[in-house]
Amino acid sequence: MSVFLSIITINYNNHKGLRNTVRSVLSQTYSDYEYLVIDGASTDGSRDYLQSVNQQAVKWISEPDSGIYNAMNKGIKRATGTYLLFLNSGDQLNGKEALQSFIGHPGFGGDIVYGDYKFEQGEKRYPDVLSPGYFVKTSLPHQSTFFKRRVFEEMGFYDESYSIGADRAFFIKCYLSERYRFQHIPVFLTVFDLSGLSNDPRERALKRQEDERMLKELYGKDYEKYKAELQKELEANKIPKYSLKGILKRIKKRLNDL
Repeated sequence: MSVFLSIITINYNNHKGLRNTVRSVLSQTYSDYEYLVIDGASTDGSRDYLQSVNQQAVKWISEPDSGIYNAMNKGIKRATGTYLLFLNSGDQLNGKEALQSFIGHPGFGGDIVYGDYKFEQGEKRYPDVLSPGYFVKTSLPHQSTFFKRRVFEEMGFYDESYSIGADRAFFIKCYLSERYRFQHIPVFLTVFDLSGLSNDPRERALKRQEDERMLKELYGKDYEKYKAELQKELEANKIPKYSLKGILKRIKKRLNDL
């Protein structure tokens, strides 16, 4: 018998983060879910921890993989839920009522249902309405997004040629296909761990390269148009360096760097 939601956590040598994620899932008041952990043959105690948890509550494997999206694709293949949520190790659901609040929201529905998230010193809210150019600028949060499983069955899995941005590429493919309903739920579903690969300053150059390749491939001839529109938007929003707002912004940055 299938469940409403499959929660998929991938992990590699992040024992502490894994424990936090698993605890946040198992504490939920909502119960119509299955929980899958895909571990990449960790050597830091993660496997021992998985062996210690309730085996009926957490289904897991621990074996080598070729990267984040290879592991996420393994999870997709094992999932049976109507919807899938990728909550990777270190990320947590935002309190015991998080799933109930999100799924029980009167606006819940659609094929790709995205919420908001909190992080250590702030929060991130997403727009209700998306545009093609939106994904040239940024992406949606996979850790706060429910995907109907049939979306992967119809569109294929994550493109493993991207080591950092395959989730963004998948969002773009789905949006541009015009086959799926995107729905925003104004609920802080998760607490996002900012120490992940996509936020690692050492990976910025690779991320820029991947983004450029991805956007050119998926947008084709429209890419330059959306890129120019984004540049105009950035110029319009630029704060003059010597304005009061600009000075305060630089002071705040310096304080944060101390």
